[in-house]
Amino acid sequence: MILNRFVWLPLLLLLGSSAIAQDIQSLLTKINAYHDSRPIEKMHLHLDKYSYTAGETIWFKAYTVVGAENLLSNLSNIAYVDLVSPKDEIVANIKIPLASGLGLGDITLADTLIEGTYRLRAYNNWMRNDSSAYFFQQNILVSNGRLDNVQTQSQISGDNYVVLLRDLQGTPLTEKAVRYAISKDGKVLKRGRLNSGADGRLEIPLKDEYTQAKLSIQFENQAQVPVEKIFKIPAVGARPNSVQFFPEGGHLLAGTLNKVAIKTLQPNGLGIAAKTYILTSGGDTAAIIKTNKLGMGASHLFIDPKESFTTATYFEDGTSVQTSLPPIETSGYNIQVNNGNVNRLFAQVNMSSDKQNGKDIYLVVHHLGRTYYVSKQAASKAELTFSVPKEELPSGVLTISVLNHDLVPLMERPVFIFQTARELPLAVALSAPSTGTRKHVTVSLESGNPSDSVRNAVLSASVINASKIRDSIQLMPNILTSLLLSADLNGYIENPGYYFDGDFKSNEVDHLLLTHGWRKIDLASALTPGEPAFLPEKSISIRGQARKLGRKAPAAGAKMTLISSKNFMDFIDTVANDEGYFEFDQLFFPDSVKFLITAKDDKGKNNIDIIVPKAEETPAGPNRNAPDEKNDINAKFLDDILQSKQFFAGLEAQGLMEKTIAIQEVVVTARSSKKKASENSANLNGPGNADQVLTAEDLETCPTLEMCLNGRLLGVMFRNGRPYTTRGGGEMQVVLDGMYIEGDQLSMINPVDIQSIEVLRNVGYTAIYGSYGGNGLIIITSKTGRDAIQSYTPKGIVTVQPKGFNLNRTFYKPVYEINSENQLQRDLRTTIHWEPNIVTNSEGKATFDFYTSDEKGTYLIILEGLDLQGRLIRKTIPLEVR
Repeated sequence: MILNRFVWLPLLLLLGSSAIAQDIQSLLTKINAYHDSRPIEKMHLHLDKYSYTAGETIWFKAYTVVGAENLLSNLSNIAYVDLVSPKDEIVANIKIPLASGLGLGDITLADTLIEGTYRLRAYNNWMRNDSSAYFFQQNILVSNGRLDNVQTQSQISGDNYVVLLRDLQGTPLTEKAVRYAISKDGKVLKRGRLNSGADGRLEIPLKDEYTQAKLSIQFENQAQVPVEKIFKIPAVGARPNSVQFFPEGGHLLAGTLNKVAIKTLQPNGLGIAAKTYILTSGGDTAAIIKTNKLGMGASHLFIDPKESFTTATYFEDGTSVQTSLPPIETSGYNIQVNNGNVNRLFAQVNMSSDKQNGKDIYLVVHHLGRTYYVSKQAASKAELTFSVPKEELPSGVLTISVLNHDLVPLMERPVFIFQTARELPLAVALSAPSTGTRKHVTVSLESGNPSDSVRNAVLSASVINASKIRDSIQLMPNILTSLLLSADLNGYIENPGYYFDGDFKSNEVDHLLLTHGWRKIDLASALTPGEPAFLPEKSISIRGQARKLGRKAPAAGAKMTLISSKNFMDFIDTVANDEGYFEFDQLFFPDSVKFLITAKDDKGKNNIDIIVPKAEETPAGPNRNAPDEKNDINAKFLDDILQSKQFFAGLEAQGLMEKTIAIQEVVVTARSSKKKASENSANLNGPGNADQVLTAEDLETCPTLEMCLNGRLLGVMFRNGRPYTTRGGGEMQVVLDGMYIEGDQLSMINPVDIQSIEVLRNVGYTAIYGSYGGNGLIIITSKTGRDAIQSYTPKGIVTVQPKGFNLNRTFYKPVYEINSENQLQRDLRTTIHWEPNIVTNSEGKATFDFYTSDEKGTYLIILEGLDLQGRLIRKTIPLEVR
């Protein structure tokens, strides 16, 4: 791992002139140099809400910070945001620019999305040097009432997984032919076919190894539209709850007082309240540990060297389990931390008699490579007490590391510091505490204190109809949980907002840190770090290598030109270096733009091969929040789906939303004497594997290709000569004899020269094309086909389509005033308003406004952001609409 989160940096130590002191200073200097060149960035996305339905848009603002103080970062200027499906596939990937660590973006949820638990993942190139576990990740629930229109109820019943299929009105889907597949860790464990019963019931046999596997079922709904559902199979068979023990600092030491934390879990990975009794060999109770509702708790335990212990845990569901404590050491160290004092952090290092050798013990308090406190004491007694002033400590997860005289890490203990002075003061005033429907509301903000030298803050605000949010908003992730907890802890955090809901729950957070395990420090990697694999991106770059034609030898000094296909008069020149490598940087362009790269040698010849490697993709990887994944989302949000269908119908009638067009799937079973598609087709799925195929005979009477295709290609419409999909409205990719071309070039192709045209719209055909297939493809094969390609190989020219920046849309904001044209006929919005770019002035003041919808109830204004000092804020303000 290039970036190690748990390597520490020094402050100046007042050390003597001994040889060991020189070794310490040398070590600290090396680590200091390492981390000065490798600061660690953290990222948070503020979303407009936490659940969506197909057809809606995810609106978000990105906050990128660096260092323990959460200062806005200028390190990276580009961020990536992925939408990962319940099948662990990246279904949307956008690139957004960052300015001083801030960026805006949006992702439209296509009507073809599978219902289920999706996750948003955000990161930048520099963050890829560290573990992807520290990327921003958040689950969101997505229902689908656009094309899906099926609700399910699923559960384990006996030895089967039972799924009930019903339409949105509750009518069972009877006698539906269903294909199913059970997969786990990328491997298919079982495939099968069955029909739903008279009550829409499916019964799929289970085995123990199917636990936590994904079940996929595919069928047609009542409108004959193909539908797929994904279910995460819960624990199969009778699986008990479990308990884990976590000694403070990683060690249980005999003859001393120890602190032991526990974590009690259900088989699905969620916490469960329980009570654990630690019993002596004689059956006496040595300690009792009671967990909270998230399954975490801690207590002290004195360990008699002559005693042995057992434990008994009783869960709130009536079950119990008996187990043993972790091994008890008779020689070694342990640590006890007291974080309850407002002004000071106390730590006591205990050691066995054989470790009391008079040599120095070092205690270091650090965070992400920056040290805030260093102290040493001689190991001359059983207990060493350290007192750390909190005044200079930042808010967030800090690590206490204990090292011996030889600088060998002995143990470490994470602690959470919550400095109220590090919280951004933010006053919020509404034009009225309550209001009516379709009324204007103004929100006035004032950040900071009058004594602050700088009061500017950057904020984002979401206004939502709280009655449509199923989960508790106070328990959901937010800027505090992202930047102060999740960015520093590897693993799942259940209900992260719980710790900051109301008064800060310091004891609960301490139990969370104790049960996230003991992390061993690796100092060696900091001394020999090598070059980072991924550099901070300041702009979009296109890199490659120029080689002599047909050889691997570099074309040193080749003159390279980058030409935009949008404007052939717009070009950039550069020269390849001695190894043939070239780079065009400082680029800024929207996504979907294609470029031509040309090359000539010093004699003006184009006998050059241009190699442009594909951008390395970041795999979706496992979901760190997997225990929160839910099934049967359509059923959970049925009322919202029905209401959203009315709302979308109104938007479609006003021309504010594309209509959903579902084309009935046609299955052709007749055999043909020959393939309709040309055998020379460049279709990556194989010739003829397409949703629709036109042959030369179909095109015989066409005066122009565009006129012939318009109206004949299913699911395709033409605008200004370019083909667009009717499902989502995006422009389709045209491929001519294996070459990607622009859609408006269709008018230049003579229909007489075409052998076949294939239309790819189904994800089963388009997936192989990656981002090129997002809106479908039209594959055109000329009558010369591959023969023409083989007879002529382009030299010194290549077409590339690097990923550009996402084009942000503007949030639609109705205005309900007399004579206003910007109104909705029926306003049933869930996200009432999205204001991502709030900047308070030098006096800390800013305002924004919005109009309420047609629905009464409680609205919530959710504000997040930070100021230039890195002080964070998350605030919710209710608004009653009557």
